[in-house]
Formats: sequence, structure tokens, C-alpha cells
Amino acid sequence: MSESALAKGRSMRPAARTAGSWTDGPRTDLLLLAPAFVGLLALTGLPLLGALWTSLQAWDLGTSEPPRFIGVENFRVLATDAAFWKAAGLTAYQVVGTVSVQLVLGILIALLLSRRLRGAGLLRALYLLPMMSTPVVVGLLWKMLLNTDSGAVNQLIGVLGLGPVDWLGDPALAMPSVIGTDVWLSTPFVVIIVTAGLQSIPGETLEAATVDGASAWQRLRFIILPMIRPMIVLAVLFRTMDAIKRFDTIYVMTGGGPGNATETLDLHAFFFSFQYLDAGKGAAVAMIMLAIIMTVSATLLRYVRPPG
Repeated sequence: MSESALAKGRSMRPAARTAGSWTDGPRTDLLLLAPAFVGLLALTGLPLLGALWTSLQAWDLGTSEPPRFIGVENFRVLATDAAFWKAAGLTAYQVVGTVSVQLVLGILIALLLSRRLRGAGLLRALYLLPMMSTPVVVGLLWKMLLNTDSGAVNQLIGVLGLGPVDWLGDPALAMPSVIGTDVWLSTPFVVIIVTAGLQSIPGETLEAATVDGASAWQRLRFIILPMIRPMIVLAVLFRTMDAIKRFDTIYVMTGGGPGNATETLDLHAFFFSFQYLDAGKGAAVAMIMLAIIMTVSATLLRYVRPPG
């Protein structure tokens, strides 16, 4: 090859980036991420700081008096408030009941749909239907279905000779009814995540276990569940965070009643702010909920790693 051809080839190569170019280094990354960080700060950081500041004040929305800084007094009052602790206990009851049932059902349904069954494609489409409705609509739907006089659920059990049940008016049944509604609404979310984990398991691994004589239960216990553990933990994490701050379905179905049998922390904060007009205590309850969610999230994230 002639020298002129070599020179021509070198001239057609892209120019090397010079040191300190604006396209090099972490400076470019920061510039590209800056708009997202600014938007996130504006949408979440500033309201969070505002809520924290409100929780440190005595602010009666029913009067024209300006808010007065009182430090952690709102938190001290809540720590000795029996109603607050009952709301915290009901929240724990609702979260544990909802997430545990959703997890068991989600895993079972995902395992069923992962098998090559006739009609599995139709079933995969049907189990997504609850997720297409908003929680408010789902709450109204199940409030009608559980109606004591004309609800479809009581009509069905009436065929079995059982009397009408006051699902939402009985303090012992109101929370289980709310939990059942949330299970119906959000179990498909768990199914989706677990299904994604099942599809990531190499088929050769299960085939080798079958050849070695492992039973279906042994394959599930020693291969499938350990390999999809990160996905299970993620499902538990997302569902726990959502269950802790569940408001819409509970408010629509029971309004926190009967009495305060379904008054979780989220409704407790709402009532403080908009019924009792005590914005400071309402914000304090919200801050406690945020601390609980962050603690649970940090604990669960330790287990979001594949077994090694």
C-alpha cells in the first residue's frame, strides 16, 4: 500500500478525544443526571422537608393563629397516645396479613402458570385484570359485594343456608375483609415478579435435578425457591411499602370503622390533619410511617442478592 493511501486512511479516522474534553469523565455524567435530580428534589425532597418542619410545630388549622415551633412535643404526645398505638397495631396486622397471603398465593399461581397447561395464556391475561382497576374503584366494588343486605357474597353464602354476615360492620370481620380486598387487588403484582424469577432459572438445572431423582418438592425447596429468593424479597419489599401506606381502599370501604377497627396509621394521620385539624400531629404520624418504611426497606434490601 502506498504512503498516500496510508495517509488518507489516517485522515479518515475519528479524531482522538483530548484530555479534559467535555464528553469525558464524571462531569458529563453529573450534567446529564442533574435535571433528574433537580426534578426529584422538587417533587419529593421539598415536600418531605415541609412535612418534617410541620411535625415540629403546633398548628391548629381551625384557628387563625400561626404555627408555633414546639420541637418533638408532637412525637412525645403520640408515644403516650393509646389511639396511636392501636393504629400502629392495626397497621402491623393489616401489613402482615396482606403480604403473607399475597406472597403464598403469588408463588402458587406463578408456579401453576409456569407449567405448560392448556389455557395458561388466557389465565395469564385474566390474573392481570385486578391491576387494571384503581384502588378506589376496587374498594367501591368490594363494598357493594360485601353489602349485608344486597351484596353478592351474602347471596352466595345464603344458598348454603348461612345467614347474612355484616362483613364491614363487624369489628372482628372488617379488617379481614379489607385484607381480602387488597389480596385480590395486588396478588397479580407478586405473580408477575415471581414469574420473572422462574423464567430466569436455567432449564438444564431442573432437568439435572430430575435425572438425579429429585422429587417435585425437593426441586421446589432446594433449587427453585433459593434461586428466586431475590425476586421474592423484592415482591415482599414493594408490597410491604404499599401496604403500610394503604389508604384509599380502607377509607372507601370502612372509613376507618366500625369505630376505629380499621383505622391504620395512614388514616390516623389523615384524621389528625383534616378532621381534628391538627396538622402538626398529622405530619408527625406521617414521619413515623416514613421511618418505619425506611427501616423495613433497609432490612429487606440486605437479602436482595442471589445465593452464593
